[in-house]
Amino acid sequence: MILISTQCFPPRRGGIENLMAGLADNIGRAGNEVRVLADRVGGGEDAAAGAYEVRFFGGWKLWRRRRKASAVRSAVRAGGVEGVFADSWKSAELLAGLKVPLAVLAHGMEFPAHPSDAKRARIRKALAAADSVIANSAYTAGLVRPYLEDESRLIVINPPIDAQPEAQPQALSALDKVIAGREPLLLTLARLEPRKGVDAVIRALPEVRRHHPQVLYVVAGKGSDRPRLEALAAAEGVADCVHFAGAVSDAEKAAWFSRADLFVMPARREGDSVEGFGIVYREANWYGVPALAGREGGAADAVIEGETGLLCDAADQADVTAHLLSLLDDPGRLRRMGENAAALARGEGQWRNAVEQFLGALR
Repeated sequence: MILISTQCFPPRRGGIENLMAGLADNIGRAGNEVRVLADRVGGGEDAAAGAYEVRFFGGWKLWRRRRKASAVRSAVRAGGVEGVFADSWKSAELLAGLKVPLAVLAHGMEFPAHPSDAKRARIRKALAAADSVIANSAYTAGLVRPYLEDESRLIVINPPIDAQPEAQPQALSALDKVIAGREPLLLTLARLEPRKGVDAVIRALPEVRRHHPQVLYVVAGKGSDRPRLEALAAAEGVADCVHFAGAVSDAEKAAWFSRADLFVMPARREGDSVEGFGIVYREANWYGVPALAGREGGAADAVIEGETGLLCDAADQADVTAHLLSLLDDPGRLRRMGENAAALARGEGQWRNAVEQFLGALR
């Protein structure tokens, strides 16, 4: 049996949640018994998911972490556990001395630029218990290294994706009523927070619209930043070409990706918050959609410069606008990038080609 200890797991939505669900699904498909121990986010999550058991732990944060760690140790003592994956150093903090291999995933945001001495000591102690640390990008690996005495335990595996669903006619028809024949269609699908760079795309729209009068920018996702972004679109005089879609279902997500010409998420650093990889870029790629991403952070692993999209200085508005226009003004180049993006996402970017890397890192 392989155990997965995680703070982030469906039904919560997000990149790490998708990654951990994909890890559980694909380790199971590879013929391994899997048990997931996850943080509870509400009622009714105690049902088994697919072919493996999921146990949820609720209550006060420190209390549920202790209960979850105790459950991991109990399972190891009972025998038959080959190893444990932890979704971050926080999930590994109470797992020292397990006597089975422990692999800890690293995503980026959990490693602050200027940690306190106490937090630095906590991270080092947690990672010291790991037999391997799996960073999601070269950028994240750079954040992890100062906390490791033995860098040979560090490996980079870019987060893979499963085959994405095909867009259904009913969902496409509903979206086409919103699109109403406008093009090009720019799409962001993300949790709405400042570091995602949605504001930079909105500020670029007045110039973009001069070149592409029928442009439509769709912002899908929910988050506390939405009121500010709506006000910004109105202030820039582009509210009529920005559509806030809110939280979207999987069917709507597939439909928006199928209709998009360019995925735009010029993520930037906001304090300690930075994009460690950006699995949503690869999800867009599946549908043949190239991407514009920010250069800082791990997006350089997710978006291959000049091949599957472009990287810009997301903190420089002029650079964001210039890169956006350079893509939209050359449809042939955009189409070739889309073809490259689909080939990557549907080939080496899939879980079936990466699951043995994760198992190898554990073993």
